[in-house]
Amino acid sequence: MLNSLQQYIIQLIEWLQGLPGGPWAGLGAPFLEAIFPFLPLVLIISANAATYGFLLGVLLSWIGNLLGTIVVFAAVRYVFRKPMTRWLEKHKAAVYWLERINHMSPISLGFLYSLPFIPVSLITYLLALIQMPLRTFIMAAGFGKLLVVVIFSVIGDQWEEFIQSPFRLSMLGLLLVALWAISRGLEEVLKRRAFKKRNEQLKQEMVTKRQRLGHNPVDS
Repeated sequence: MLNSLQQYIIQLIEWLQGLPGGPWAGLGAPFLEAIFPFLPLVLIISANAATYGFLLGVLLSWIGNLLGTIVVFAAVRYVFRKPMTRWLEKHKAAVYWLERINHMSPISLGFLYSLPFIPVSLITYLLALIQMPLRTFIMAAGFGKLLVVVIFSVIGDQWEEFIQSPFRLSMLGLLLVALWAISRGLEEVLKRRAFKKRNEQLKQEMVTKRQRLGHNPVDS
């Protein structure tokens, strides 16, 4: 299994190195991942670091993926807002996340973007639909994506050591498990906050309705 993984990483690195444009290819791959989220971002980040070195790999992966995310945000907000709104109304998962991110701070959103097990593409769509200011969005997404790029660039820059060392491989596994646990925990916190917010709104609506009924003149 480890030999197969090693061969796959080598093939991915050779593929990146064989693309025309040099570092521009390293910029384009994470850019495309932001538009087509089914592409393996973690492997692209790691391969960039292994191909171009840690610092340049981080820069290429971060700028490329952030630029792609901004393009998606702008496209949804200014071009595809109406069809995306109709899509939102038909998908419970989208509504589920909308309720959770609607009142989050930019720092919390940035942390959300740093977790590889969170559907960040969906979050980008929703932030565009609620018309988050572009500057705030760039700060949140940029901060979160920098964290995940740095983490997996460290792994990519030393991927041979990680593959050959059972200890490092175990630490990598523990890191992924920890990120998954944090993702699930954050999702649960957001869920509770959303339910609490909704209950408060319902109570306020009931109080307002009772006050209106109490002020209505009684028919003679």
